[in-house]
Amino acid sequence: MELFVINRHDESQEGEPVQENDNLNRVLKKIERNKKLRNKQKEKEQKTKQAIERTTLARKIKREAKEKKQNIVPVPENNIDEFVDNDTTEPNATYRLQDPVPDSTEDSVEKLKKGKKRKIDQEDVKGFTILGVDNFQQTSKVKRVLPRWLTNATVISVNLQKLESKVSSFKIIDKHLRSLLKSNGVVNLFPVQAEVIPWLLESNKHSDIMFPRDICVSAPTGSGKTLAFVLPIVQLLKKYSVKKIRALVILPTQDLARQVYGTFKMYIAGTNIDVCLITGQNSFEVEQKQILVKNEAFGYVTKIDVLICTAGRLVDHLKSTEGLDLSYLEFLVIDEADRVLENVQNDWLYHLERHISPEGPLRILNQFALQKRRPPQKLLFSATLSQDPEKLQQLSLFQPKLFTSIVETEEGSAEKLKETKSDTFVGKYTTPNELTEKYIETSMDLKPLVLFKFIKQENLKRTLIFTHSVESTHRLTILLKAMFKDEISVQEISSHLQPKNRIELIDQFSKGSIDLLISTDSLARGIDFPGVQCVISYSAPKYLKTYIHRAGRTARAGEQGLTVTFLHSSQVSKFKSLLKQADKTNVQEIKISEEDLEPLGEQYKESLVNLRKAVDQEEKSDLKKTKSAKRVKPGFKRKFKKVQNKKNVDKPD
Repeated sequence: MELFVINRHDESQEGEPVQENDNLNRVLKKIERNKKLRNKQKEKEQKTKQAIERTTLARKIKREAKEKKQNIVPVPENNIDEFVDNDTTEPNATYRLQDPVPDSTEDSVEKLKKGKKRKIDQEDVKGFTILGVDNFQQTSKVKRVLPRWLTNATVISVNLQKLESKVSSFKIIDKHLRSLLKSNGVVNLFPVQAEVIPWLLESNKHSDIMFPRDICVSAPTGSGKTLAFVLPIVQLLKKYSVKKIRALVILPTQDLARQVYGTFKMYIAGTNIDVCLITGQNSFEVEQKQILVKNEAFGYVTKIDVLICTAGRLVDHLKSTEGLDLSYLEFLVIDEADRVLENVQNDWLYHLERHISPEGPLRILNQFALQKRRPPQKLLFSATLSQDPEKLQQLSLFQPKLFTSIVETEEGSAEKLKETKSDTFVGKYTTPNELTEKYIETSMDLKPLVLFKFIKQENLKRTLIFTHSVESTHRLTILLKAMFKDEISVQEISSHLQPKNRIELIDQFSKGSIDLLISTDSLARGIDFPGVQCVISYSAPKYLKTYIHRAGRTARAGEQGLTVTFLHSSQVSKFKSLLKQADKTNVQEIKISEEDLEPLGEQYKESLVNLRKAVDQEEKSDLKKTKSAKRVKPGFKRKFKKVQNKKNVDKPD
């Protein structure tokens, strides 16, 4: 600043007077000029404010005029090519020329253009499209009308920080199961369990004379949906002594089926209930022996009460396992229902219905229907429940009941959300309240380096990283291993691995032996990893369902969790609009500057070189394997020629 200029001694400027007064005057003029500019800015802001007020008032007047429903519509002039100048007409009123038009008279043409005006009744132009006007009545937007059970749900608040439903106070759950819950460390029931378990037990009290209603449960991941159907099924099946398949649980993936099987095994301890898991991990013959056995006196005898399976493997057994009997089925559980319903492989639902009731599902409740064995009660569970009427209609749900969860943001917000419109599905997409959601904007070239920097600065452990493909998963794993070296443990998991290897990796990650587990979306559904600190979407999710299920691997059972999505600049707006569908507008951005990445440049280049070498080596290895597989052994060639010659001899002329 010029006020604080210090004139130091300079031999070259000796004798020149110090112009302090000139400097001071120049600074004062500058201050005065800035003052005038500020005054002008204030005047400009005042004018803008007045203009906004005038516009607001004009719009208000226009809305009031529309509410009066004046049936006056603008109509273009007749017999000339021009239309009435809208600037000379009043709003919501238009005029038509009334005087006749004399031929070949200039005055009459001028009179025509000026025109005498009269109001037009809308009935005069009814059924015609009026051209040249912009204030015609717009058709209202068509809104869908969902079934009443979807819009009138039992709303459950998912506040996992304040659990008030103590297991000891739920006397409707028998004493044996309560003791098992206590021994497994379950002191309080989650809100979803506290609502669904008593409802299921009550609805099945008179199931012999009244069909129980089917239920759909839409709740966030990690809110305890598995236990909500395991406990009622175990309690209701304890009374049977004869082995029949009375509960069928269908899941989308082998890993999730294995996890549900483990939960059942935990709570059937001390009972006579037997559970079987068929996912294709064992051979077909072994699975058949687990399900049933053939007795010379009684024929095929079922050995289990609960069957847990994937949809594809179920169809294989329905087609090929002789003696498989599902006529005594009482519960059909579809976990991750939207994903299972999308699986049209082998048309599992059609084959299952044909096997349960060959005559077709009971659509009319009459005396004949009551004489037959009742259809199984269907229990649908998902964090992203489908609202597609066609998909829901396939299940032939009987008087369905919806339980949905709302994450509370304010006190009493759950009460407000109970009042919904007929086109709104409450709680379609919900995530836990303990989940923190953020995103990082970066370029494609620097994406792996930004990921490395973020993991380092946050000191992340027990982290899941999701990519869009097996190839991307593999390459990212090689790159991160080269960059971290021996600092942390990095592993990959995908559908290409053998089931045993997948189980080992999941167990190691759950125990904390693996710090970073990189995966495709095969692990994004339902699997419970205890203590996951962070979930990173390295590849941006295309669909909201994918994002919900990825984020659901953390912040489970009331624990805090973080989910971070990596985005390019072109993906940010699409990502925000995607989350807006789930009423998520508070996603924060994490900024990592390029200056912070500069010290890591050489390390990043070396890692990319190592990645290139590793990929080239794998490609050469795969090429050798392919060539060796194509190379036919000489002995096999001779045998093949003999068979061909025999076929040629046997061919008729």
